[in-house]
Amino acid sequence: MPNVATAEQRTAQRRMVGRVNASGVLNRDGLAFWREADCGEFYPDADEVAADLAVLQVPCEVVTAYRFPLANSRSQRPRKGYEVRIATKDLPSLEAWMPSLKDRPPMPEDAPGWSFMYFQPKPGRMEVFFHTRFAAAWPWWTEKQAGRMGLLCAQCGYDLRKQDDETRLPYNIPTKPGGFRLVCGVCCDDGNDVMDQAERAAGAAMVAAGAASPVPVQAAPSVPATFTGGGS
Repeated sequence: MPNVATAEQRTAQRRMVGRVNASGVLNRDGLAFWREADCGEFYPDADEVAADLAVLQVPCEVVTAYRFPLANSRSQRPRKGYEVRIATKDLPSLEAWMPSLKDRPPMPEDAPGWSFMYFQPKPGRMEVFFHTRFAAAWPWWTEKQAGRMGLLCAQCGYDLRKQDDETRLPYNIPTKPGGFRLVCGVCCDDGNDVMDQAERAAGAAMVAAGAASPVPVQAAPSVPATFTGGGS
């Protein structure tokens, strides 16, 4: 904290201390505050939180993030919101205004961060993807809440957030192109069947494309102006 803080900084400091204690989520990647879209009428929105951090000279970024739908909501679509994220490397800037943050327990190296890792079968290969649009609290949602966000196996209901069983890692096996439907490795043979199917489909598409292409016709050789061949 500066030796002499302005009145504006003192006010922002008080607000941020309250927010950290009330709704701050700390993980391996940093500290986050989620705000539902269009909540400004009732609560400080993400832009207001970011503005207070700017007054305190604490670097942050605002990203789009989703949380589970409320149980009594008419719509069961994920709730869109905006999350203010302070990276771990920038937390000392906030600690200067909130010394109690220094007393937080050390975060294990394998602790979850902003993103959720899953595997995506591709033709002939397997790729690792990261879902970055979940709110930072996703590791601590109840199973029911996680299920509403597609984080349980779509076939057996296994909680895919655990990722401590190599046979039950998450694979995206959508029912339609571009979809997001996670299935555990036990239920999808570690994505091998889908990977093989995708490779066969890609091969068939290439064959079909080749068959549909017109066969080029070779040009006839030009007739020589004079015949130079031998003969009597």
